[in-house]
Amino acid sequence: MGPHSYDPGISQTLVVWVTPIPDGSVQVDLSQAEASLHARNICILDAFTVENSLTVSRPLGNPVAATIESLDMRWTGIHRRVSFSDSTDKFAGDFVEDSATIKVVVTTLPSTGHGFRFVSDPARTTITNFAQIGSEHNGVFF
Repeated sequence: MGPHSYDPGISQTLVVWVTPIPDGSVQVDLSQAEASLHARNICILDAFTVENSLTVSRPLGNPVAATIESLDMRWTGIHRRVSFSDSTDKFAGDFVEDSATIKVVVTTLPSTGHGFRFVSDPARTTITNFAQIGSEHNGVFF
């Protein structure tokens, strides 16, 4: 997303870049190799750069409040299917390599003194270098 690093930050349990989204925001049909994510008004942070997001000393300053106004991602098509199981490492999965599109609007809140707004190009202009959806089972769920 350009010169800004938008993410929900690091949780107290040190989980990186994960935030809850409303139920119903994600739809997946692996048999059809399709998935979608539609989210609105998600509170996040603008850390300015990925390095600043991950560096405790915050050389570029503390992250400031931001909002994902809209995020629309869609995975479609089948380039390749891969399934595997590894009982030694207790990991199994079914994955589909496909194509994806994304459209996003994010705003750093004006009250932070920044007021930056990012609007992506239309989803149809997305260039996919790699996209994958799948289902995996590991550990006690193996």
